[in-house]
Amino acid sequence: MLEELPGSTTGLGASELRILELISAGYARPFEVFPHYRQRFQRRVFGYWEAGALLERLALAPRPAVAGLAEGPFTLEMHNEATRYARYKESRMSLTEFGRAVLAHEEDISRHNPIDRWWGGTHLTNDNLWRWNPTLTAP
Repeated sequence: MLEELPGSTTGLGASELRILELISAGYARPFEVFPHYRQRFQRRVFGYWEAGALLERLALAPRPAVAGLAEGPFTLEMHNEATRYARYKESRMSLTEFGRAVLAHEEDISRHNPIDRWWGGTHLTNDNLWRWNPTLTAP
């Protein structure tokens, strides 16, 4: 669980980083980078809905790391609308130039995008960003 804290060089948790790695390796459709592909994903911290939220944050941020996600938000409403859900499933994703720089540990996503999420009872924001390095680093 500690590995899901933002990394010290990328600002991404381990699952977010794995999503970028998989897209970089050619897995272009959203469900190809979800954790249910256990042999490919290698970690099972997040479930279906959380994985959708992770991918959405990477693709719909002010400075996105992922391009090509055709539909959102990742909600039950989207799943219930057949046309929107089909567009989501058929999205062809790729890394943006920024996403490639984050994956190469040359950019930190938190320097360009707002962080606002909860991790184990701690509210992570850009001003209160605990990191994992692989030791816990206070903001």
